[in-house]
Amino acid sequence: MQDFFDRIDPELRSAFPADGPDITTLILRDVAAARLALANARADNLKNVPAFEGAKSHKSIAMQGGGTADYICFEKTPVKFDDCIVIWLHGGGYLLGSADDPAVGLFADLAPIISVDYALAPEARAPLAARQVCAVIQHVADTMKPRKIALAGASAGGGLAASAALMNRDLHGPELAIQLLLYPMIDDRHDTPSGHWELPNSIWNRNLSLHAWSLYRPADDAACPPSKGYAAATYADNLKDLPPAYIMCGDMDIFLDENLAFAGRLRDANIPVETAIYPGAPHGFNGFAPYAQVSKRANLAMRLAMEQALS
Repeated sequence: MQDFFDRIDPELRSAFPADGPDITTLILRDVAAARLALANARADNLKNVPAFEGAKSHKSIAMQGGGTADYICFEKTPVKFDDCIVIWLHGGGYLLGSADDPAVGLFADLAPIISVDYALAPEARAPLAARQVCAVIQHVADTMKPRKIALAGASAGGGLAASAALMNRDLHGPELAIQLLLYPMIDDRHDTPSGHWELPNSIWNRNLSLHAWSLYRPADDAACPPSKGYAAATYADNLKDLPPAYIMCGDMDIFLDENLAFAGRLRDANIPVETAIYPGAPHGFNGFAPYAQVSKRANLAMRLAMEQALS
């Protein structure tokens, strides 16, 4: 395991210490406690971060067939593409996090951001979250009538974006300009070389990820056939007619190989796809250490990809 820490980009090492907090044990023991710990850590991290400069409003819409989909609308003035919408999906292993996500700042000066407060496991299982995202996509198209809609997410949010893009296609929903997937969580098996890496409990690792998937996967495959990809996008047997994709990952992330495999399958289905792999970077590196040069490069590249998609 020491080899892992030796390989981390030097500027990232302070954000991923060998004696870092044991998030694996906490989440395995008590998801509710892990959510509270995350909220407290986020509050501490944001003390020196300027508040969002713009309007922030909470919305709720009714879904066909029952239930609601909630979201937060972030609107800065001015933005470069005021006639477009970016739909954002937060990370957190399908267990943690909220729509009030500081990561929306990556794109907030490009277009208004709709951050979906999708249902979390274990209280809710797939495909409810994807249904909620698709309801928001349709609502945005019907009521805001944007010129372009982009779908983006990080980690579990990236995996959910991939699943929602599949469901939106199958529902003949609104056209999406891009699916921007940041180290997406898309395969519940992690049966790849990187998926078997031995990683410390302070970093998102195989044991933790398999546990998270066990809480999120549908209890009944008949309700959510794996071949549709509405829970884990990598299972989808048809990747044709999806929006162009941008996939980013660090080369020390357990999702690396499954992300590259998914990119390859998209390419085989004639979907335009751009991949960006950053050396010495563990999972979530650009969020944990935005000051590092590798994070700055990653954030700039994804912003440029989004800007091009909305142009």
